[in-house]
Amino acid sequence: MDEKNFIATWIQSLNSESIKSFPKDFNVVGECKIYKLPQKGLLIGKEFFGEFELLDAEGLEVLRVDSYEKAKFIIYANKNKPDSVCVPHNNSTIKEINIKYEMYLDSIIKRIDHDYRKKISGLKNFAAVLDQIFKHLNLRRMK
Repeated sequence: MDEKNFIATWIQSLNSESIKSFPKDFNVVGECKIYKLPQKGLLIGKEFFGEFELLDAEGLEVLRVDSYEKAKFIIYANKNKPDSVCVPHNNSTIKEINIKYEMYLDSIIKRIDHDYRKKISGLKNFAAVLDQIFKHLNLRRMK
């Protein structure tokens, strides 16, 4: 199997198993604050005096939040570019939900890696293959 077919097979497989939706499928509990979003892709910008900016693709600031975990939460929740997102007030809840989602993404990465090692000779392109699969599915795994 070549890498192009491998990528297509994994995209089809993950689409058919219905990828979990963040944050809906990760049991958000407690009171939330609603943040309005521009229905565009977002990036985490720089930290300014303890606040992290969220930028659109043109580099324009969309909003600022008071923690990196909250910024990640909003980025993850922005997968389908909603007009708003409900973010828990409790920072430990935000971190816990982020960790659960990242563990879920890591499990997908492990499955793809295991299959890649079995089906493709030479491991030099795994990062590029994984990147293409995640881009097509609009998934992001942040540090």
